[in-house]
Amino acid sequence: MPNRDWTIYLPDFWVALGQTLYMTAASGVLVVTLGIAIGLILYLTAPGSWAPKPVVYYAVNTIVNTGRSIPFIILIVILIPVTRLIVGTPLGPVAALVPLTVGFTPFFSRLIEGNLRELDQGRIEAARVIGVTTPQFIFRILLPESLSGIIGSVTIILVGLVEGTAVAGAIGAGGVGDFALTYGYQRWYTELILLSVISMVVIVQAIQITGDVWVRLRRHKR
Repeated sequence: MPNRDWTIYLPDFWVALGQTLYMTAASGVLVVTLGIAIGLILYLTAPGSWAPKPVVYYAVNTIVNTGRSIPFIILIVILIPVTRLIVGTPLGPVAALVPLTVGFTPFFSRLIEGNLRELDQGRIEAARVIGVTTPQFIFRILLPESLSGIIGSVTIILVGLVEGTAVAGAIGAGGVGDFALTYGYQRWYTELILLSVISMVVIVQAIQITGDVWVRLRRHKR
């Protein structure tokens, strides 16, 4: 009779949880950095914006829309050669950073573009009148005024990345998703599936609460 003591797999669960946190944090840094940069390009170069460049805007816009249209599970498979070239293997938490970054950056950059578009047009015109340079406009007006919205978007994308790690885990990235599938589902340990679900819920709640508190503190200071 097989051993039905699910607690023997707890050490594997803690390893998987650490992998999920690593993938979420590392890919989060990459997605936020790239997403803000691309979002700024979309905002600044859009027709009628601060520094309109239609050719640049429509080229980047097309790339972003294309990236958003590919289902994440398919994107992981498509990027296997690229992942292997960059990391040396398509498996493991480090390899998962490639599809997570490529898959979630387009969506986040679109969120950032939306946040930046909320800036009052009067502020833009006033900045033009006093001769503000583009770097000054970005770092002294645009980003500070949009910070609350950007924090909210970061919260959304981090929650999405947690879910993304579960999908990536299903095809060899490791993490809680892989643990739930391998030890919970395939070995019929319902307790391990429940433990995996609870851990994901806790991570998502922690991210959401932290983001909400940060936004409230930011708005209170203004």
